[in-house]
Amino acid sequence: MNNRELQAYLRPILRWWWLIILSALLAAASAFVFVRLRPPVYISSGTVMVGTAIQDRNPDTQQLSLTQGLAQTYVKIAQRPSIKESTKQALGMDWLPEYSVRIVPDSQLIEISVTDVDAQRAYAVATELINQLILLSPGGQERQQREVFIQEQLRKLEQGLRETEDEINRKQSDLSSALSARQIRQIEDQIAALNAKQSTLQGTYVGLLANTERGSTNTINVLDPPVVPLQPVNDRWYLLVLVAGIMGAAVAIAGAYLLEFLDDRLVNVEQIQQVTGLTTLGTLPDAKLESADQALIMLKNPHSTDAEAFRVLRTNLLFASVDHKLSSLLITSPTPSEGKSFISSNLAVAFAQTGKRVILVDADLRKPTLHRVFGLVNNVGVTSALVSDTSGNVVIGALQATAIPELQVITSGPLPPNPSELLSSQRMQDLLRQLQAHCDLVVIDSPPVLVVSDTAVLASHADGVLLAFSHDKLRRDIARNTIGALRQVNARILGAVLNRVEGSQHGYYYSYHKSYGNRYYSTHYSAQKQNKTKLTGVQPAPSSAPPVAVNQPRVNTNGAGAEHPAERTQQSEL
Repeated sequence: MNNRELQAYLRPILRWWWLIILSALLAAASAFVFVRLRPPVYISSGTVMVGTAIQDRNPDTQQLSLTQGLAQTYVKIAQRPSIKESTKQALGMDWLPEYSVRIVPDSQLIEISVTDVDAQRAYAVATELINQLILLSPGGQERQQREVFIQEQLRKLEQGLRETEDEINRKQSDLSSALSARQIRQIEDQIAALNAKQSTLQGTYVGLLANTERGSTNTINVLDPPVVPLQPVNDRWYLLVLVAGIMGAAVAIAGAYLLEFLDDRLVNVEQIQQVTGLTTLGTLPDAKLESADQALIMLKNPHSTDAEAFRVLRTNLLFASVDHKLSSLLITSPTPSEGKSFISSNLAVAFAQTGKRVILVDADLRKPTLHRVFGLVNNVGVTSALVSDTSGNVVIGALQATAIPELQVITSGPLPPNPSELLSSQRMQDLLRQLQAHCDLVVIDSPPVLVVSDTAVLASHADGVLLAFSHDKLRRDIARNTIGALRQVNARILGAVLNRVEGSQHGYYYSYHKSYGNRYYSTHYSAQKQNKTKLTGVQPAPSSAPPVAVNQPRVNTNGAGAEHPAERTQQSEL
């Protein structure tokens, strides 16, 4: 994965970084307030053991497995509503605090934990839950009372057996020291009686032991009884705050990618190339023109960054058409007011400054603009040439000179009622061929593609098409529909130019700060030229451009000497 692909993946995060940080801070702050306002929590825990296999010296594996299965059953029983209701009734409560019952892994131990804001209540509930489990076991309440009695009798029998054993040992000692036969017989009779008593006690003991729960598998014994907790639980509030912040940032990141997916705008070169498949031949900064007569940046401010961007576009167009001769270049846009006339006029000047003979044609017969840009009359032009005989004299007469000797302009002429028919006629094709015979390059400023059908007809006869996309108006569907309309007529699309790019998004960077503006760039450029003059002795050309306008009267075919009503509108393509 290269850096460009990585930037494409991270673009939503970089674009919405402030939202991600804000969401993380809000989530963390909310969690902090919640933790601080929450009362302290206490946990009372107790552990019980199922069966007594662990007390046996030689426990049976099958018995251990059985007790573990019984422990799983008791865990499920402890979570049943019946146990909850019994516990509430025993404690006289209407509700129970949160508690958990789990089995210690790979054992027959069950751990019961009760969490509550009241330490005494947590202890009482934990104790009663254990008691309810014991009552459910075979050693219930009645069995427990009987067990107490039997255990007491067993202790007495055990004490009697020990006393009898001690007495037998003493008699055995007396027997070894007896001297007479009578005394020996008497001691032997006593020992026999003691042995009989011992046998009787042992039989009774075994019988009682068989009736107890000692050694039974299905019994519950309290291993660690619950106690009253003295200290609240350390909830590690900082971890909760950290997790909340991370979750807030994750939600914001997901929202950023969702917004990026729903946003159908194309705002950079990579998105345009991905959606349209076209190469972006240049990016033009937002010139922020106030009127049409300020559009010729190549003449009015030739050393500015805006003018240099047009030179870059000119060079890229030459490289894009290296395999095919570029005699006619059509410049269009998807919708109105995307700057196609601004681009076509400055690009024509850029080509003319290289020494090429260029003719700029205003083929927008609905809202013409180029005559305002160059300060020309619009009483003759494309329409007058089409309605007349398309001879060489008529075409030459429609051309108007500009401040650049190599550049001529043929304006739209009087606005016709049927522009589509005129532009799609055979005479229009003948006019373009005659213009190509008089110059090296014909630049055609055409209407928008998606508004009228004029552009599709002209695009099929041009050697190349340059699409002008406005940075603030381009959408995915608009771009796709524009490409589809041009490809239906087999137009040769050379690429696209992104207009009105602001700030750091502009693809062409220069070593000057915005606060100095064009003055710094011009000063730096002039200093280089002065140094070159000192070294070579050649004087540079004047930096100020000659006047753009040609002083000719503005007359239209209405005969009144005023502009056409459509020319008075300020809704130009600039």
